[in-house]
Amino acid sequence: MKSLFVIILFLANSLLCLAQKEDYPIYDWEDVQNASPDTIYGLSLAKMKLDTLPAKLSKFTHLRTLNLKKNKLAVLPDFIAEFKKLETIVLEKNQLIYFPIVFCRMPELRNILIGSNYFETLPECISGIKHLEYLDLYDTPIRNLPLGLSELQSIQKIDLSGIKFSPEFQEGWLKRMPDVDWEFDPPCACMR
Repeated sequence: MKSLFVIILFLANSLLCLAQKEDYPIYDWEDVQNASPDTIYGLSLAKMKLDTLPAKLSKFTHLRTLNLKKNKLAVLPDFIAEFKKLETIVLEKNQLIYFPIVFCRMPELRNILIGSNYFETLPECISGIKHLEYLDLYDTPIRNLPLGLSELQSIQKIDLSGIKFSPEFQEGWLKRMPDVDWEFDPPCACMR
């Protein structure tokens, strides 16, 4: 009976932690066409096959979460930098050929999920995203990481799974940033 109580307490605590993660709904783009942009904090334009973002999106400057997953975006418009409160951006499975430099002007970003895109480098200015906690780059053909990455004091996890790196590369970054939870595939002798 005591173990059942512990399990129930653990589950209740876990659900509470999950609920605190986002204290606002994530709306679909179709649902906010007539809404006041000042009242929308989470927005999804996922799976819409977009190659550009609608200009009307620029009015939603109070966003904290923006999901653009599974589109055909190759670049982002500069108006993204006007989202001063944006904490999480999801750009997985797009066609980005460069890491969006606009993010470097957004120090409040905490989570960048940008895996499965086409860019090979990260800009040195990534060090300007002072509150970044999670960077997901899985299955993106990254060849190297900028030293500015090691200046990020808040970073907790970096996902580089699906990318082949040498043992020396992995060991170097594990030593440079030992408090970060690195997600690497097994090392290979393919990229020295």
